[in-house]
Amino acid sequence: MLMNQIWIVSILEDKPYKDIKNLWKLFEREYNSIGVQIFSHPHITFQGGKSDNLRQLKRSCQEMALKIKPFRIEVSGIAHFDKKVIYLKVEKTDSLIKLNKLVNGFLKNHCDDLFEYFTPKNWSPHITLATDDLTKRNFRKAWDELKDSKIKFKQKLHNLCLVKRCPDGKIKIAKRYEL
Repeated sequence: MLMNQIWIVSILEDKPYKDIKNLWKLFEREYNSIGVQIFSHPHITFQGGKSDNLRQLKRSCQEMALKIKPFRIEVSGIAHFDKKVIYLKVEKTDSLIKLNKLVNGFLKNHCDDLFEYFTPKNWSPHITLATDDLTKRNFRKAWDELKDSKIKFKQKLHNLCLVKRCPDGKIKIAKRYEL
């Protein structure tokens, strides 16, 4: 049985979407980092796993999305994981915590091999700017140049997306649900 690697995310909208895409271009140009662009949309990830029935998952995800209202995110500052990933910090609000728990519970019933990083106890909401393809030298250079950035914005998000890894390695939207 073919297992699809999937995630549930929310894609940024409007000006923040464009601003993050510009930051991705900066990371590509200045630090030779394109790994984050494997999925072409700036987003927040809630959880992921493996599914052998994408069609059923799309239907069930639609039912879950009907229960979710648009939600606000607040981005404030830049941080990193393990000197490999540079990201924008998203405030971990009560509504985001509830949404992460809802998505985790949903995927636990529909998928195998959920990602430990995105479980409620480990989840740190963020928007990735650069990922594992940064060299140590470029990580230091990027971090030294950007660590004091005062990047801040608030946005209401109106979508939940089921995304999947394709055979070419890219990640594509399987289904978008408007909230």
